[in-house]
Amino acid sequence: MSATGDRYNRHHILSVIGKDGQERISRSKVLIIGCGALGTHSAEYLARGGIGELRLVDRDFVDWSNLQRQIGFTEDDVRSGRPKALALKDHLEKANSSIRIVAEPTEFQFFNAAKLARDVDLIIDASDNFPTRFLINDLSWKLGVPWIYGGAIETRGHALFLSGREGPCLRCYMDEPPAAGILQTCDTVGVLGPAVAMVSSIQASMAIRSLTGDEPDLFCGRLFRLDSWKMEWKESRIETDPDCPVCIHQRFKFLEGKGQLSSESLCGREAIQVHPKSSNDIDLQALAGRLESVGEVECHSRYLRLTSANFTMTLFDDQRAIFDGLTDASKARSLYSRYVGD
Repeated sequence: MSATGDRYNRHHILSVIGKDGQERISRSKVLIIGCGALGTHSAEYLARGGIGELRLVDRDFVDWSNLQRQIGFTEDDVRSGRPKALALKDHLEKANSSIRIVAEPTEFQFFNAAKLARDVDLIIDASDNFPTRFLINDLSWKLGVPWIYGGAIETRGHALFLSGREGPCLRCYMDEPPAAGILQTCDTVGVLGPAVAMVSSIQASMAIRSLTGDEPDLFCGRLFRLDSWKMEWKESRIETDPDCPVCIHQRFKFLEGKGQLSSESLCGREAIQVHPKSSNDIDLQALAGRLESVGEVECHSRYLRLTSANFTMTLFDDQRAIFDGLTDASKARSLYSRYVGD
């Protein structure tokens, strides 16, 4: 047997997976939303484990502060300002060239969610905000596709498998996203790299077990919490809310775009993201030519970068922009209107 043919031998001889389970894994498609700490680890495990197709969605590009915990990125990625989804795709293809990896350097929003999740078998949440998670929850129940909620902060982490078909959903656990400023963020309290690895390992294990068909209901609705510093582990069960707007009444307000932000600060960075008012594509090459009088312009296939004396604007092909060096959202929106348009 060739070295390539022996790639999944340890799964083949593993009693809970075997050759049949590995075959099911190789036919599966997984969407990972967020290519940061949890996303890079989960993607690494699944790519090496032989998932048939990985779809990587992320709105941001690689920053120095990412390297402490986000595997798959290097200093060269930071220096070149590469979008995370594209950088992670290149890294994973070097580890496993036999699977399909699709990178989408875009914002996961209500108007593109169904397209990004088309035909997937499972969704992994590796996002950094609750509006996105509530959107994933709506999409999961709309499509009947399972998803795995996860998070890590300081030395703590948690993971929760939700079936998208029966049992509780995220809205049974929390009715609405927490108000801005209430929760801790990695920007204010930090996060330990091994805590991230522990949570993403749980997410990846849940994903693989679900995709092999080995009774995923055994952990559906069970919230797993851990503290990687204190070496503590807790578990609780989420019960279905009999009046839940999503899993009981099938109302999907986040999938309808309600509560969408026009701009927001990015976690861990002095940066503002501005959302477009439409989902239309943009001619980056033409815009690059018009911006040459403003500052230094780099134009790539999926994004362009404008560097001026006071800020750096990275504009993606979905018209979303990130302004580095700014903390004033109104200033960012003003610059967006000036250089990109409304």
